[in-house]
Amino acid sequence: MKEIVVFGTGDFSDVVSHVLKNKLGRMPAAYTVHRKYLSGTSCHSVPLVALEELAEKYPPGEYEVVLALIGRRMFDQRAAAAQILWEMGYHLANVVDPSAEVDSEELGEGNIILAHTSIEAHCRIGNGNIIWQNVVMPHHNQVGNFNNLAPSVSLSGYSAVGSHCFVGNNVCIKNRVRVEDYTYIGAGAYVQRAPVSGSVLVPGRSYVLDGKTGFDFL
Repeated sequence: MKEIVVFGTGDFSDVVSHVLKNKLGRMPAAYTVHRKYLSGTSCHSVPLVALEELAEKYPPGEYEVVLALIGRRMFDQRAAAAQILWEMGYHLANVVDPSAEVDSEELGEGNIILAHTSIEAHCRIGNGNIIWQNVVMPHHNQVGNFNNLAPSVSLSGYSAVGSHCFVGNNVCIKNRVRVEDYTYIGAGAYVQRAPVSGSVLVPGRSYVLDGKTGFDFL
């Protein structure tokens, strides 16, 4: 097993670093960001180096990289960072929380899979996905590349998510429905038919009942 370099120093990097260090026992050897974002020479008490110098100091033959940034523009920045690292010769390590059940027959590179996620057999997962806590993929699901599946997303059998999608908390995707690329789905939505690529799908709005308190119902 190669040593680890973590790409990114923001909040998501903190989440991923906690899993690496405290649950998987893999202490990062270094952190890296593009030179223009470099601030200081260390992060979490280990070296922080410019991406442009990474291969010289931490060669790809000896190190693999964890992609610990989210990025804007529907994760295009995350995909661009992955492409740079691949061109430099690095393998992007998957980070899988020990409590997750991952029986997928196909799992790409650079995925972050967090606590209590269930990915059953006959599911296919691409590259660079962020799959948060308690996501459920029961069977024959497909997930493309560079998606963010928020906590408690539930896919039904034979449903799929394309690439560069954001799927919000507690979203449920109906069986055999495919979410097309670059789709944004707001928290709590029920996806019962395939949204057009690049569209935004949100659930009904919540609102306050005037003149009511919780004691009127419980």
